[in-house]
Amino acid sequence: MKNLLLVCIGLVLLSVSVHAQETYRTTMSDPEIAYPGYLGLNYFTVDAGFSNTSGASIWSVGVDGLYPINEKLRVEALALYSLLSLQKDGPAFLFSAGAEYGISSKTKDKEIPVLLSFAWEKDYFNNTETQTWEAVKLPAKMKYELVARGGLYVRNSALEYEEGFTYYDVTSLTHAGVYAGVGYNMTSYLQAQASDGYEFAAGRVIRPYADVLILPTTVDLELNGVAAKTIEETIGWRAGVVVVGKPFTKAENYNRKIGFFANSIFRLDIGSRPFDGFFVTTGMAWNFKKFK
Repeated sequence: MKNLLLVCIGLVLLSVSVHAQETYRTTMSDPEIAYPGYLGLNYFTVDAGFSNTSGASIWSVGVDGLYPINEKLRVEALALYSLLSLQKDGPAFLFSAGAEYGISSKTKDKEIPVLLSFAWEKDYFNNTETQTWEAVKLPAKMKYELVARGGLYVRNSALEYEEGFTYYDVTSLTHAGVYAGVGYNMTSYLQAQASDGYEFAAGRVIRPYADVLILPTTVDLELNGVAAKTIEETIGWRAGVVVVGKPFTKAENYNRKIGFFANSIFRLDIGSRPFDGFFVTTGMAWNFKKFK
């Protein structure tokens, strides 16, 4: 029994030692291989203003896209339709379309985090969730690009306006105007090899931005069906980021299929809109088409 125990301990220590010695190295890195463009099917987005919860969309779907015209110019669009809103006065939707133009770019050597594995478990008996992941930092080239951006911004929702103890009738709220701002795109692509010989590709595109929203908004309010007053607001803003996972195809992934969630596009916007106050727009899309 003692010898068996010693053998078991030896096997455990050997396993730990082998795992600890596993290393990874970058074999190639070139951000120009990454696909900057994408077309994603947005399957879940929340869009809510904290000063106007009646106009919140709990579940919107649509498309999210970016298409490169040339090395510097790209057009983008986000179109969302609300399937579940807290209040409705007509169709609830968000449409934003515009372009970005590269002002300057540079490439730097960086240590880039690479996700090796991720697991999620739900224990329904104990009502707990467990997330585990393994990541490593690898040297790679990162491309940085400063861009100017602008375009159209249109959103339709509901408004329940209150003033003191007066609650006006629920009515439609339409934001229609333009946005203008700057962005800073970060792109990476690398190929790596584990110490056991396994080869894999990694990369991502991160697109943070900040915009001024010019949305001349006029709302005619009613109280118990009778015209009461007209309110107006114009200026808003937003700051956000789009993160594109795996901005490459099967061909650049050692001919391996890229999984559904690895092909995700994550978007987060925060800011302020007329009569909505502070708002959050966040959601996920499946990147089913990539463009260069």
